[in-house]
This record gives sequence, C-alpha cells and structure tokens, in this order.
Amino acid sequence: MTEKKTGMPGVFVRNRHLLILTIFMLMVAGLSALVTLPRIEDPRISTRNATIITPFPGASASRVEALVTEKIEERLRELSEIKTLESKSRGGTSVVNIELQDWVSTSDNEQIFSKVRDRLADAVSDVPEGAGNPAFDDKRGAVAYSMILSLSWHAEGTRELGILNRLAESLGDRLRSESVHRGAS
Repeated sequence: MTEKKTGMPGVFVRNRHLLILTIFMLMVAGLSALVTLPRIEDPRISTRNATIITPFPGASASRVEALVTEKIEERLRELSEIKTLESKSRGGTSVVNIELQDWVSTSDNEQIFSKVRDRLADAVSDVPEGAGNPAFDDKRGAVAYSMILSLSWHAEGTRELGILNRLAESLGDRLRSESVHRGAS
C-alpha cells in the first residue's frame, strides 16, 4: 500500500511540471526585484551648509569682526540663495557659516558655491594686509558625530543595575544639555 502525500509538498512531488514552473517564477521575480531595487545603500545628501574660515594672526576678536568678518558677510548677503549667515569672530580667526535656501537643489549646489567662492575672492581685496585668504569648506555640512560610553560597577557587593542605569541616564542628559549649550554659544 502506498502512502498518498498530502499538503503543499505532496502537490510538488506528484507534479514535477508545477515544481519547475514555481521555481522558474520565483527566479524571475527575484531577478526583477534585483534589477528594480535601488543600488546605493546610503542616500545621497546634498550639501546645504558651508564654512568659511579666515585667519588673521595676532588680531583681537573685535578687530577680526570689524575688518574681516563683516567684510565677508557684506559680500555674501548679496546672494539670495543663502538662507542663513552666522559668524563667530575669535582672536585671530573669523568663522562664517552659511546655509542655502530650502529650494536649492543638488544640481544647483555647485553653481551657488561657485558664486560664493567668487564673492570670497572679491572680499580678499577688502580685508587688511596680514589676514589670510578665506578657506571655503563645503564638505563638512553632512557630518554627524557620535560618542559611545560605557559605565561599569566597581563597588563591593552585588551589582546594582538600577543605580547604574540612573547614572547612565544622568550622564546622557548632562552631555546632551552641554552640547546644546555649546551649539547655542
């Protein structure tokens, strides 16, 4: 007496043509998915931010502000494609950060950054002797930083994971609030 196979595996064992057809359809579906899925793992991020750093050795922060930073800002404010313009003047260094308008596309970035470079070249004639050439950096805009820390228990006795968890959360809160305060200053 032969046992009759039932269920899905039994159908494929009894009908070899159905098995071959199913395997063929799965292969076609897999190849189709492989061809139509995006190939890049990480999305392309258009750079919307740039930094301009100008050295002015030996100058005080107020002198750098008046003689370098303001001159660069005046030239850059003429560009309508710039959304925000923020600057910090320190002793010996001027740092100007720009952010492009939201409507600027990836294809427009290089043209706009070229305009910014042209304005910076014009601003070189406005800054005093002794100030260096402005360094334009448009590659840092899409950078993220992270820090991984761990805590371990070194006290005598059993490990108190509740206390360790509270300490870790407290440390995380302090670090986050410190980074927010640094970013605001």
